[in-house]
Amino acid sequence: MIEDTREPERCYIPGHPDADAQGYVAFPNINPAEDMVDLMAATRGYHSNVAAMSAIKDMIQRSLDLMR
Repeated sequence: MIEDTREPERCYIPGHPDADAQGYVAFPNINPAEDMVDLMAATRGYHSNVAAMSAIKDMIQRSLDLMR
């Protein structure tokens, strides 16, 4: 994980209760498309690791069967 050091997105909304002295409200820099791509990459990596572990497990089982 890395920390996002970008400045928050600031919008001019003077009546908002979270507005600063100049009337700007800071919103987090959340990009739904970027987050979805990251989630898809993590899911694919997980499935790849599960497939590799299953293949290794099958190879070990077959080598044990040959020794019997």
